[in-house]
Parts: sequence; C-alpha cells; structure tokens
Amino acid sequence: MTKEEKITARRVAIGVSLLVLILSVLVFYLFFYRERSVFVEKDYFPAKRVLFISSYSESFDTVDLQKEGIRQAFKGNNIQLDIEYMDMKRFDRKENEDLFYQSLQYKIKNSKAYDAILLGDDAALKFAMAHQEELFAGISMVFFCINDKELAITAGENPYITGAVEELYLKDTIDIAIKFQPKATKVAAIYDNTLTGKGDWKQFNNIKSSYPEYEFVGINASEYTLDEFGQILGRIEDDTILIFMDQFEDIDNNYYTIFESVRYITERAKVPVYRVSVSGVGDGLIGGRMVSYDKSGYMAAAMVLDLLKGVDIADMPVYLTGESQYYFDYNILRKYDIDLSLVPDDTVIVNKEPTIFEKYKVVLIPVFVFSLFCLCVSLVIVIDSLKRRLLMKDLQRSNEYILYQAEHDYLTNLPNRRAAMEKIELLIHEKKECTVIIMDIDDFKEINDSYGHICGDEVLREIAGRLLEITDDKLFYVSRFGGDEFLLIMNGAEYEQNEQYMHRIKQVLELPVVFEDKKHYIKMSMGIAEVKGDETEASEIVSNMDFALCTAKKSGKNEWVYYNVNMKDEAVKRKDIKNILNEACINDGFYILYQPQVDAGTGRTNGYEALIRLKNHLISPMEFISIAEETELILNIGRIVTKKVIEQMVEWRSNGLELYPVAINFSSKQIRDKGYVNYLKGLLEKNEISPHLIELEITESIFINNNENAMQLFEDFSAIGVGLALDDFGTGYSSINYLTYIPVEKIKLDKSLVDIFLDDRGGEFIENIIRMAHCLGLKVTVEGIEEKHQSDKVTAFGCDCIQGYYFSKPITGGEVALLKNPIKG
Repeated sequence: MTKEEKITARRVAIGVSLLVLILSVLVFYLFFYRERSVFVEKDYFPAKRVLFISSYSESFDTVDLQKEGIRQAFKGNNIQLDIEYMDMKRFDRKENEDLFYQSLQYKIKNSKAYDAILLGDDAALKFAMAHQEELFAGISMVFFCINDKELAITAGENPYITGAVEELYLKDTIDIAIKFQPKATKVAAIYDNTLTGKGDWKQFNNIKSSYPEYEFVGINASEYTLDEFGQILGRIEDDTILIFMDQFEDIDNNYYTIFESVRYITERAKVPVYRVSVSGVGDGLIGGRMVSYDKSGYMAAAMVLDLLKGVDIADMPVYLTGESQYYFDYNILRKYDIDLSLVPDDTVIVNKEPTIFEKYKVVLIPVFVFSLFCLCVSLVIVIDSLKRRLLMKDLQRSNEYILYQAEHDYLTNLPNRRAAMEKIELLIHEKKECTVIIMDIDDFKEINDSYGHICGDEVLREIAGRLLEITDDKLFYVSRFGGDEFLLIMNGAEYEQNEQYMHRIKQVLELPVVFEDKKHYIKMSMGIAEVKGDETEASEIVSNMDFALCTAKKSGKNEWVYYNVNMKDEAVKRKDIKNILNEACINDGFYILYQPQVDAGTGRTNGYEALIRLKNHLISPMEFISIAEETELILNIGRIVTKKVIEQMVEWRSNGLELYPVAINFSSKQIRDKGYVNYLKGLLEKNEISPHLIELEITESIFINNNENAMQLFEDFSAIGVGLALDDFGTGYSSINYLTYIPVEKIKLDKSLVDIFLDDRGGEFIENIIRMAHCLGLKVTVEGIEEKHQSDKVTAFGCDCIQGYYFSKPITGGEVALLKNPIKG
C-alpha cells in the first residue's frame, strides 16, 4: 500500500467513526431523550382577563420571580394578564394607597370586567378586602405570599377569597445552620423598623423557645448609621449564627435595596450569613430554607385557572403553608469549609458549574458505550501519525489564538487599547504625521441602564462595523480603546482634509442603531490630536486627546474638538480650583453675601438671597460652583451655606432685627445628599428658626434623570415647612410643564429675560409670564433690575418682588442691619 493510499484509508476510517457517532446521538435523541418542561401543559379555554395586584414595585427583588411563576402557569391558556403595582414598600402611606385606589377605580370603570384577581403580599390583600364591594364585587380573588397568617384566615372566610400564606422557614434554616456551625452558641437576626422587619422580628422571637441552649439576639439596622452597623457586623465572631432578614433603612432614613444590603453585610461579616427569603442568595449569602416566590406565584395562578374552569371557590381552602426549598451558594459553602454532605438532597445549589458529564449524562452514557467500539477500530489505524499532526496544529493555533486575544477586543474583534498604544508608539518612532481621534458615545450609560447591557453591546458592535466599512487610505486604523471609547488613526495632519473626513464619520454614525425594533440615535463626542513627529510617547498623545474630548463633552457633546495647549492649562486651573474648594471646606474659607428682595408694591425689603463667595480668592461663583458640581464638594458646600445662613439669622435675631425669609440656592447635584433634609431640619430646630424663613431655590435641571427622586425630595421639604422657588425661569425648555405639578410657591424670572424682552420689545412677554404664574397661584420675583424704568415696568406688570442692583448689590450680614428700605424715587 502506497503512502497516499494509507493516508486515504486513515481519513476514511476517521470519517466513518465520526458519522457513526453523529448518527448514534441523533437516534438516541429522537427515540429515547425527551425534553421535559418544568410546568405541565394547560387545557385551552376562551380568553380570560386576570388582574395581578402587587404590593410592591416592579423593581422589587421578589416581584419578577412571582410574575415568572404566574406566566408559566398561564402559558398556553389564552390569559390576558394585567399588572398594577401599589409600591407600598417604599411609600407605605395612606396618600399613596388613595392615589392607587383612584387610578385603579378609573381603569376598572373604563375597561372590560376582570374574571379573577391575583393578590401578591399583605398590602394587596388588605386593599382588596377594604374595597371589594366598589372594585371587585362578585370576582374571585386568590392571594399568595401573605405573611400575616391571621389575616389570611380571616380573608378565607370571605366566599370570594382564597389563597396561600408565605411561611418563614426560620426553624429549618436554624437547624441546618447548627449542623454547619456546631460550635455556635448564639443566633443573631438582622432586622429593621419597616413593617416587614417588625413582622420578621416577631417571628424570630416566637421561635427562640425551641432553642433554650442558644442565646437569641437582634441587630436593628434602623437604630444605627451605616458605618455603625458595619462596625457591629465586623465584631461578630464564629460562635454566632447570623440571619439576614431585613435592612431596608438606617437611622439617617437612607433606603437600601436587598442587593445593596447583601453586598454591604457580606463584605463586613466574618461568618456565613443565612437567609429565609430567596433574594440575595448567589450574591454573597450562604442561603437557607426559604420561600420559593416563583412556585408561590405558579400555585396561585394554577388556583385561578381552576376557578376559571368552574371549580367552586368553596372547595379551595386557604393553604397555611407555602412553597419552599433549600437554596445554598456553592462558593460560600466552600469559603467556610462546610462539608457538602451536610446539605439536604433536595437543595438548589447556585454558582456551581455542572460538569459536561453531569449536564448530559443521560445522553452521553449510552452514546459513549455504543461509539467506543467504533472509535477503537479507527484509532488503532491513525493514532500514531494523527497525534503528531494534531499536536503541531493545536500548538500553532493556540499560539495564534493567545496572541490574537491579547491584542483584540472580545466584543467587536477590533484591536484593543494595548494594540492601539503599540501602534501609536510605532508611528512616533517612524516619525509619521497622522491624526489620532478618540470617540466617546454620549450618554452611553443611559442605554445600558434603560435597555440593558445586551442592547449596549449591540450598539458597540454596530458602531465598530460602520467604522470598519469606511476605512481606506485616509482612515487606516480603528480600535476599541475601552468601554464606549473608540480610537481612530488617519494619515496626515492637514486640517481641511481632516475636517472633510470628520464630517463623513459623523454622517455614517447618524443612522440609528436598531435593537429589538427600537431605534437608538447615537451621538459621539470626539477629541483630536495631531502627531507631527516631535512627540516622544504615546501616553502624551492619549493625554492630549483626552483633554480635547473633555472639552467636547463640556461644550454640549456630539461634536469634535482639536487639542490645543490651552486645554491643558484649563485642566490645571480646574484642578487648582478643586484644591482651593477642598481647603475652603476644611478651613472655613467661604462667606455669605445677602442681596435684598424688595416688595414691588411697597418698595420695602421682604427677603434676601444668600450668595456664596470665597474669602481669599477672586474666583467667580459661576466658575467654582460648576467645578464643585463635578465632585462631592457641592454636597459639603450646600451644607456650609445652609449652616452659615441659619447662624446669621440667629445673630440678626439677637441684635433685635426683624427676620425675613432667606433664599438658598439648591444645586441639582445636591439630590445625592440623602441626609440633607434631616440636616436642615436639625439646624432649624436647634436654633429655633421657623422653617418658613428658609426658601430653597431650585432649577429645572434637577429633574434630569432624577424626576422620581426630585419629587420625593420636594415632599420631604414640604413636610418640614420649607418653601420652594423655581429659579432661572425661562432659560429651559419645560418650565411651564414643571409648574403644573411641582410644589413651588414662587418663580424667579432670569435676568436674561429682562435684558432681552423688557427694553427692546416692550415687555409684553414678561407681563404674560407674570399673569400666567398668578393664575397658577404663584408669586413672581424678577431678577436683574438695574434701572428705574425697568423697576417701573415690572411693577406695572404686577410682579410681586424685585431683585437687582437698582435697589442694592449683595451685602454682608453685618451691613443688613444698616440697610435702609431701598425706596427709589
């Protein structure tokens, strides 16, 4: 047999073996293996409408699991499922419940009647029982995940209501924890003062009589600051079984999600942390026996299906035990050296990757046995020569793959940052003139947050593909530089040619990216640096591009900017100002001026606006406030201004002066200061200053990306009696819309309106704004009045208050005592 014939024979043997293996797998799959669904099929019946009322919000951890169970049960049964959220976890107030009632009443009144109602958790059940006659008369209702067993029993006596309770499996969890930690002598529970926390603490106390030999203790997170709570966790030793039940709030009224609490607790505790609710297992908690929310939702939905098929609700008693299962995190079990043999057989283990054999053993075992004989025959023929060939090829491919992976981005397959830096260094070494561009997607975080990282990845891939399509002799290099940044290199450094090409790049990117039938219009900011042969390092080029990109972002985004040396100087200047502000916050480097606000009718002072200044530096507030807003410094400055204003009011009162309201500017960035409301309230109470003497001036920018948080903040300010004014009115796009629902008492017309409309155009526009505000019950202050005729006009228009240099420049607190009422004649 010739050499060629031997090679052909080997190839035929390999092909036959592989064919036999493929056919074996196919035959086994078709005749022996059947994929089993977790849920059984349902009988079909005509379309029915079911309403699910959840006690919480759509973002609450357990709600998605409940909905998944419900949808699985309804799958294939032609059910129209509507969902309404009460959001009582965050807003456990009667006002919230009344608003929910009004909304639901309107929807029910103006839509087709529901065939059944699903009620998730206690608040929804209580609501349904309270409003059964006017909203759900004659409609069957099924509740689930109810903590209050007595409430469930009472509800079950209603001829139209049945369901199941949610049982906390504390005893089962403590029993398994004792096995895991045989040296433990204490059982500690983390809880808080929320309604859920109080109920869980009660159940924890009720069970301690079952363990007389153990000391039961509680850690109430609502009684400590976050730092104090963390210190307590760090002191817990391995003689304690630690159970996390609730930590939704702290003593400063900061609210935490379950994920935030789990991460904080597990990072500081030196012992395993158990849980009796499925949320958080897999993120650091060891686990326990807990309620299965998807199974609970599935069980309740199955009961609804039975009712819709004609089963009498009287034959469906209230279930006093819920659906549960053991859940444990494999990584945490290994972390604390817990013997896996102690874990119950029916446990769900998370974070443990199954082996290929475990995953497909039902298919692999018979296929392996059947194929082994066939493979052995062919392997005897080819094994010697094939080993050497495969080894050499694999080694070559591995080296190529490793090198490729080291220099390319996994998502877009473009060269990565490392490769791009090497490319720039090579161009510098060869002294080639070129233009380097860094591109950054504007507001890319909003895409990820709103539509998910899958959508964000698709946007990055699409942009990479478009950039590759336009590469030519001019644009010869494209790289993903990191995150949502791309780096481009163009031949030459001629300004006019570069400008033409930049327009082409922008034109290509203007087409929307389509993901799941939704169009996303992408905007890019670009920083440009030219390489002309005199640069020494690639890092210098990248630094120059970053300065230009930063300038483009600050200029309004969606444009390109060329680097110049002034940008570096500006960055140094901004850094110096940050240092000055840091120093001023630490060493009392600010002082406050007060500009009088004058009653337009009487010409007398009726209030002041507080204006911050630096003591030892001639830096404009417009300059240093914008820099402070880029960091956490604005939070410190906001509190400093508030404290100085209230201390000044105390001094005025001590000197016998009559107190007038003082307006304090509240930056949109201060919405991150979660403790500001309590800080302000504490200062007012400590110094016995009436809240009505403080007015906070906000701008409409506070609503950008923070609408829900802003409305909650306004409610908190109103609750302590502090007034709100909308500043810079007329400079934005949606001011009139905001006036219809935010609780402001006053609007302040910006000086730009006076400059534009009062002198040159007669002032009708300003007069109409004042009339509109008065129709809404709001007072109007006009800023920037510098001349008598301006004052006369706005007074004639009916404005309530005037502020400007015509009456007085900003003055110190001491000069206020010397100020006469600025009546101008």
